[in-house]
Amino acid sequence: MKNQWMVKAMTWRYILTLSGMLLLAAVSLATAETFDRPAAIVGNKIILESELQAQMQLIALQNKIDLTNPARRAELRADILRQMIDDRLILSEAEKDTTIAVSPEEIDQALNEHIESLRAQFAGDDAFEAQLLKEGLTLGELRRRFRKDAANQLLKQRLINSKLGNVSVTNGEVKEFYAQYIDSLPNMPASTKLGHLLLEIKIDTNRILATREKLTQIRAEIENGADFAQMAELYSDDPTGEVGGELGWFGPGDLVPEFEEAAQRLSPGQLSGVVRSPYGFHLIEVEEKKGPRFRTRHILLRLTADRADTAAVLALADSLLAEIRAGADFCKLVREYTTDNESRKNCGELGWYPVTQMYPEFQQALQDVDENGFAGPAISQFGVHILRVLDKRESRAYSLDEDWDTIKQMARRDKTNRVVSDWIAQIRGDIYLEIKKY
Repeated sequence: MKNQWMVKAMTWRYILTLSGMLLLAAVSLATAETFDRPAAIVGNKIILESELQAQMQLIALQNKIDLTNPARRAELRADILRQMIDDRLILSEAEKDTTIAVSPEEIDQALNEHIESLRAQFAGDDAFEAQLLKEGLTLGELRRRFRKDAANQLLKQRLINSKLGNVSVTNGEVKEFYAQYIDSLPNMPASTKLGHLLLEIKIDTNRILATREKLTQIRAEIENGADFAQMAELYSDDPTGEVGGELGWFGPGDLVPEFEEAAQRLSPGQLSGVVRSPYGFHLIEVEEKKGPRFRTRHILLRLTADRADTAAVLALADSLLAEIRAGADFCKLVREYTTDNESRKNCGELGWYPVTQMYPEFQQALQDVDENGFAGPAISQFGVHILRVLDKRESRAYSLDEDWDTIKQMARRDKTNRVVSDWIAQIRGDIYLEIKKY
């Protein structure tokens, strides 16, 4: 019985996220050995051995599992294959349900979020794009590769929500859950209730204007007869500059909106004006069009914060932190300076965070800070933070009186797992399933 509840929770979480696991690419965009044989057939869907091996590598890395142990490897393989089969069963049901649909805009949003999650696993845009280049991929190809996955994930979530929306637990069920699992529930982790004042690192305006002007001059040279490919090789900050700026074929939703909208307005052979996207300034040429798809190339002058930009924000953060420690009103400074609009209305409050799940920069800054203390500046992908410790909780066992809401959530999750298991068992009886043995 020990840890049974934890295993169930992990299984359900895995089913929800399996197709959206773009974080695998943060380990490597092509770690799995190439297998072209099926591991299982689920209805009209095939689970390839390469997919299974890639998931095993990811789970093993995340959970420090020794795959050189034959028994442990076999156990993990069987467990992940079962969960991948469950995932395909849910997708098959979602595709059959005519009441469920997702829009291209929803798919774009989900895909953008996944790509940004993936990008955040690297030290910066340059490291991310260097990895793409190493694996022979462009950002557009990565988006095309995962677009179907993002759509499938949304479909499954929609179906799951429709099946589980009415699952609830009574007070009696909460108490019964607690009594049954009290010995196997993990301790509540040490947590900190945080507030912050966030300062965005902005690129110097003069450098933005100078970059735009430089690309405008490059455009004028091309208009006057300079070769686009040669100019891309000379000036582009994108790795595609080495191949004349060639990006390949794209369709709707494959590229960031600013780039796609500009490209769709162009005729083949036409040169765009200067286009700004989250990556910087582009000069775009569409080489060919087939319906909504187009083949394009570009010259990119990247816009990223440099040391001077970061230093200026750090200096401001140091100044504000000195004011706070001298008695200035933190809430007033948050209202005036923070670039986090969501937390501004709550005096910068972020809520409770398990210490081990914080950004490493936050963990380091908060090591010796007591309740009601301040720390920083700490840098994250979002900017520079001044941190405030609002409250602290040490690690301890869960208590039914003190942690009722949290235990109720656990009980509902446990009941949801059982509902899902019964539902999947029913689906298994209705869909063709073959597990290959070699």
